Amino acid sequence: MDGEFGPRVLREHLASIYFIYDATCLLRMFFVIVLGVFIHLQTPHPLVWPFVALHLLLYLFLYFAPRWTPAASAGENAMWARRIIRTVTLLGFADALAPWLFVPAGNLPVTCVLMVLMMGNCARAVQSLRPLKAALIGYTLPMMGGLIVALAAQGDRVHLFLAAFALIYLLMMLRVGVQEHKLLTESLTLRFENEHLAARLREQIAATERASEEKTRFLAAASHDLRQPLHAIALFGTALENELQDRPEGKNAERLMRAVRVLGTSLDSMLDVSLLDAGVVTPDLQPVQLDALFVSLNHMFAAHAEQKGLQLRVRASGLWVRSDAQLLHRMLGNLIDNALKYSVRGGATVTARVRGERVWVEVHDTGVGIESEHLSHVFEEFYQAPTPGRGRAHGLGIGLSVVNRLSRLLDHPVDVRSRPGRGSRFRLVLPVARPSSGGIVASGQQGYGGDAHAEE
Repeated sequence: MDGEFGPRVLREHLASIYFIYDATCLLRMFFVIVLGVFIHLQTPHPLVWPFVALHLLLYLFLYFAPRWTPAASAGENAMWARRIIRTVTLLGFADALAPWLFVPAGNLPVTCVLMVLMMGNCARAVQSLRPLKAALIGYTLPMMGGLIVALAAQGDRVHLFLAAFALIYLLMMLRVGVQEHKLLTESLTLRFENEHLAARLREQIAATERASEEKTRFLAAASHDLRQPLHAIALFGTALENELQDRPEGKNAERLMRAVRVLGTSLDSMLDVSLLDAGVVTPDLQPVQLDALFVSLNHMFAAHAEQKGLQLRVRASGLWVRSDAQLLHRMLGNLIDNALKYSVRGGATVTARVRGERVWVEVHDTGVGIESEHLSHVFEEFYQAPTPGRGRAHGLGIGLSVVNRLSRLLDHPVDVRSRPGRGSRFRLVLPVARPSSGGIVASGQQGYGGDAHAEE
C-alpha cells in the first residue's frame, strides 16, 4: 500500500484477518466434515473422503503453521500479506474441485444444496477477506469460477440458468467486497491522519504553553526592573509638569503624564496577570472591613469620575468579609475603573449586602452595556466586546482578566449581567466575617456613615 500511512493501514488489515484466524480454521474443518457426510449419504463417491482429507490437512497445516503477530516489524507485514494471499488462493482452487466431483447429473436437489453452500462460503469470504482485496479475489474467483463452469458444463437450460445466476452473484459479491475494502482503507487512513494531526496539535500546544510559561516567569521575575524605569519617568514628568504649570509648554507636560499613567496602568495589569499565572501570589485571608475599603476606592476614583462628569457612589454597609484586602481592593478597583471607562453619563454605584453566610458586593454602571453573546468572553485576556465606545484607547482588555484570576485565587465567584444601552452589573460573592479588632481597614479608616460619592 502506498502513501505515508500505507504500512500502518496494512498492519491493521492483517490484524483484522488474523483476529478470526483460529476460529475460521476450526469452523472450516467442521464444515468440510459435515459436507463430506452429506455428499456421501446422497451420492456415494469414491473421492468424497480423499477430498475431505485434503481439506483437513490443509486447514491443520494452516492452524499450526507460523502466523503473523502484532509484534511483527513493519517490514515483515508485506511478506505476511503475500503469504495469506497465496494461501487463500490455494484454498479457493481446492474448493473449486467440489462441484466437478459432486455435481451429479439429474440430481438437481443435491446440486442446489451444494450451490447454496458455495455461495454462502463466498459471502463469508467477502466478509472476512475484505481487508486484503487480492486475497478476496484470489479465493472467491477460482472457487465460484469452478462452480459456474461445472454448472455450465451440464449443458441443459436449468444448469445454464444456475450458472448465470452464480456468475451474477459472484460479480455482485466482488463489487461489494471491493467497495468495502476501499471504505475500510479510507477510514483507516483518515483515522491515522487525524491521529497524526492530533499529535502535531498536542506538540504545538505544549510548545505554546512552554513559551507562555517562560514569558510568565520572565515578567514575574523582572516586574521590579520593568516598573522602576517607569516610576522614574513618572517622577521626572511630575516635576516637569509642576515646573511648566503656568507656561504654554505645560500642556505638553500634561499630555506626557497622561501617556505615562496609561502606560503604567497597562504595565501593571500585564505584570499582575504574569504574577498570578506564575503562582507567586499567595492570598492573606483576614477579616476585611468593606466600608473602609470603599472609602479608599472612592478616594482613588472620585476625581476621575468628576473629571468625566460622572457620579461614583459607594454605599456604607457595616459589613465585614473574609478576604485579602489588597487583592480585593484590586478586584473592585478594576471593576470600578471598567465601569467609569465605558460610561458617558450617569456613573457607577458600589453596594454590599448580606445573603446568608455570603456577602454580595456589586458594581453597577450606566455604560454602553454588553451584548449577551459577548458576556462569556469578557473575562478573557485582551478581549473587548465590539460595542460603541470600546477600543484600544480604553486599554488592552486585561482588567477583567485580572478580576477573573483573582476571583479563582480568592474563591470569590464573579458574575456579570448586562443590558446593551442600559449598563452592566458585576457581582462578587464573598464569605461574611465577624468584625475583628485585628482585621484590615484600608488607609486606617474606620468606616463612615453614609454615601461617599463624587457628584457631577
